[in-house]
Amino acid sequence: MTRQATSIRWTFVVLALMAAPALAQNAPPGGPGGPGGPPMSGFMQPGSGPLQLLPPDAGPQPLPEAATPYAPSTAPAIESKPLATVAPRDTATLSLTARLTPDGPPIGAGVVWRIFAEAQGPDGSRELVAERHGGSADFTLKPGGYFVYCGFGYAGTTAHVTVGTGLKADSVVLNAGGVRLSAVTGKDRPPIGKDDLSFDIFSQELDSHGEPKAVALDVAPGQIVRLPAKTYSVVASYGDANARTTADIDVKAGKLSDVTLTEKAAKITLKLVSSEGGEAIADTRWSILTQAGDLVTSGVGAFPSFVLAEGDYTVIANHEDGQFQRVVTVVSGENADVEVLAAGGQKLSD
Repeated sequence: MTRQATSIRWTFVVLALMAAPALAQNAPPGGPGGPGGPPMSGFMQPGSGPLQLLPPDAGPQPLPEAATPYAPSTAPAIESKPLATVAPRDTATLSLTARLTPDGPPIGAGVVWRIFAEAQGPDGSRELVAERHGGSADFTLKPGGYFVYCGFGYAGTTAHVTVGTGLKADSVVLNAGGVRLSAVTGKDRPPIGKDDLSFDIFSQELDSHGEPKAVALDVAPGQIVRLPAKTYSVVASYGDANARTTADIDVKAGKLSDVTLTEKAAKITLKLVSSEGGEAIADTRWSILTQAGDLVTSGVGAFPSFVLAEGDYTVIANHEDGQFQRVVTVVSGENADVEVLAAGGQKLSD
């Protein structure tokens, strides 16, 4: 190569180096490799690959809903499109509301929601996917089929639903109502207290043994019991002996019914005394029999109390080697103190 050719070559190199800064300043932001520009051959474009490479020990990181638009902190504020976004996972929102009747208002409290997977496991069970307590509830689920259980007290129903992406709203009608139970011993008598009274509620259907199916047991007076709308049998138990009352009740959908039963019974308090109005003798064993001689109940103490259905009974008191008895008439609603006289170990009848 001649000296003249070499000089000309270096002149072009110098001119190119002098022009490079000016070209960089005037280059549009959408040039090759930049935001909005054509891709540079052989390079991965921002947004076409992972947003961030993490070291192996960084642990799981949450995915952002959308990537922030790329803009260096020193660049001028210009409108630009996001270089990359992370598409949210496909999800469905299932919005559930429970009602007692089709035209009734939504139930605001006391509802139990359980969502089960459609597929059964090896043992035949289904996975519990979600559970909520309260009133209406929203569930975020993967698209697919599910079984939805809605419970309200002793009323409940299960339905199959299929959800896709987006929002699905559904209303569950329970066709249920409520009942509140109480009992008295007669007209104008105060309600019997919860310490001595309880209720058992049975279905009209029979179980495998031919007995009515138990629905709710040991229900306290004044307690609201939520039930499917139909007819039930109620047994009121006053005390622990033989005071029982049975009645049929109708539960109406969307209604709360107050039902008061009448117990024909009374409470008697016993004491064994040496003379009328005397001190009660401790460590006395008591037995109460029907007039046919059947044992009704028994107890031990100086002042035992028993609730008995109205009728005539034989009260027997045993103390040390003596046995004493008295016939007692129980009148409904008339609680009474009953004395049994002890006279020299003799068997007495009054």
